Amino acid sequence: MLTLYNVGVTAPPAFVPISDRLPPGELLAIVGPNGAGKSTLLTLLSGYRRPDRGSVCLDGMPLHGWNARQLARRRALVAQKLTLGFDWPVRDLVALGSTASPDDVEAVLSMLDLQPLAARGVQHLSGGESQRVMVARALCQLGLGRSMSMPSGGVLLLDEPTSALDIGQQQRLMRLLRGLAEMHGMTVCCVLHDLNLAARYAHRVWLLERGERIAAGTPEAVLTPGCLARVFGAELDASASRTDQAPLVLLAP
Repeated sequence: MLTLYNVGVTAPPAFVPISDRLPPGELLAIVGPNGAGKSTLLTLLSGYRRPDRGSVCLDGMPLHGWNARQLARRRALVAQKLTLGFDWPVRDLVALGSTASPDDVEAVLSMLDLQPLAARGVQHLSGGESQRVMVARALCQLGLGRSMSMPSGGVLLLDEPTSALDIGQQQRLMRLLRGLAEMHGMTVCCVLHDLNLAARYAHRVWLLERGERIAAGTPEAVLTPGCLARVFGAELDASASRTDQAPLVLLAP
């Protein structure tokens, strides 16, 4: 369980204190306009940045109190930008920093449609391929492949993981992430710009604006036309889809 206790940042970019829980089995989407504080919040949730006030706790212990190796086995972050100094083969990079067996690595590569790229150098991948490789690496870090049939737990944090993916890969990745939350008891938190992906796949949504969470709840409760139009400064039409209650966000004509 990841828990925020009055977590805030006073130094620019500031973030208004927030308290909440990110329980296992849930996919949380964090949305908002550019500069809203989405990436700042994700660094706080990961422990890579300590808040100026309050604390972020994993299983009741503040993140800064965890041993680095133990924390790495329970929490993984997929950053927005990928910087690699070596042309690792994909298979080796996915296994790097984990105790995953070769079978574990192959299982995770298969989950993300990466087996055809397993021997290719990571500096010769497209942006979308690189994103999927880093998701695979995070899953191996959390030990998913070692117990595919049992809940693995863990906290998976992703900063815009679909930004470079085509529509089919976006769908497959978001289905995978929701399935990992529901079937493996993981806590999954994604920063997303695509409101329709948030609406379709997230259990809950946090809407940020200027360093403050201004709405939180189910997609249908948060992604309303009036709220989105005000926050994003856009003319939007949000209506229920034909197959379920997930809102469909469209640009107004």
